[in-house]
Parts: sequence; structure tokens; C-alpha cells
Amino acid sequence: MSFGMRNLARAGVVAGALGLSLIATMGGAQAYTHDGSDPSAAGCSGDATTVESATVKNSNATFGTIELRYSLKCHTAWARLTLNYTQSACGNAAAGYECAHAYVVRNNDGRQYSCEISKGQKQCYTPMVYDKGLTSFAQAYIDSAAGQANTRTASY
Repeated sequence: MSFGMRNLARAGVVAGALGLSLIATMGGAQAYTHDGSDPSAAGCSGDATTVESATVKNSNATFGTIELRYSLKCHTAWARLTLNYTQSACGNAAAGYECAHAYVVRNNDGRQYSCEISKGQKQCYTPMVYDKGLTSFAQAYIDSAAGQANTRTASY
């Protein structure tokens, strides 16, 4: 290969690397593998562990626990909210209160999914976000006769 061809080949490698770098850093929430999937249906819940958790409470009451669940097999995270009581009437004007919600949020791009605890239930879990090499957190919002609480876990 002549000197000119060698330099042209090097320039092509550098330009290709810059192009891939530009694609990787462009903004917006990306859709990764398993984003939005159900942890149980996707087979990711079997090896899941709670990597972060927080008690959901305000100055009047303790409502339950918000957990950030993680599957090493699938490299995914999701939120699980468990109330200390069965959810009473919620979600409409007659009830006067919103139903309890949980969210999982991926830090790098803000992609999030939520779940809601319906009347008569005590627990919900969100769809998953891909989390390998990234971080996410879980958050809970409660609205009840004992007041409101908005609690989040640390990121993992």
C-alpha cells in the first residue's frame, strides 16, 4: 500500500469511529432490549434482587416500601411498590384520591415506566428498563386520607 493509500485508510477508520461516537451520543430516550417488557413474562424476575429500597412515608403515616429490582441475567431494572394496606377507593372524583403509583426511571435518558395499585390490591411492579452500564431509580407517589408521600430510592 502506498503512503497516500495508507493515510486514506487511516482517515476512513478515524471518520468511522467519529461517526459511531456521534450516533452514540445523540440525545433522546433510546429503546434498549427489554425496555417496556414485563419482568415475569420476559423471564427476568427469576434471578431478581432488590438493589435499593426506601420506606414510603410522610409525617403522618408509613404507607409501604418502594424497591428497585434488578435482574443480572437480563441487565434490567424495575420498580415494585408494596403498600402496608389494601388500596381503598381511588382514581376518580368520588374517591377523592389518586391510586398509588410506582415509577422506574433510567438516569441517562429519562426513559420511565409506571404502574398503579388498583382498588383492592396491595402491590404493583413496572415494566423494565435496560440497565447494563447505566443507572436507574424507583419512585413512589401516594395520595391518601393521611396525606401525600413522594419517595425515591437511590440510583443503582
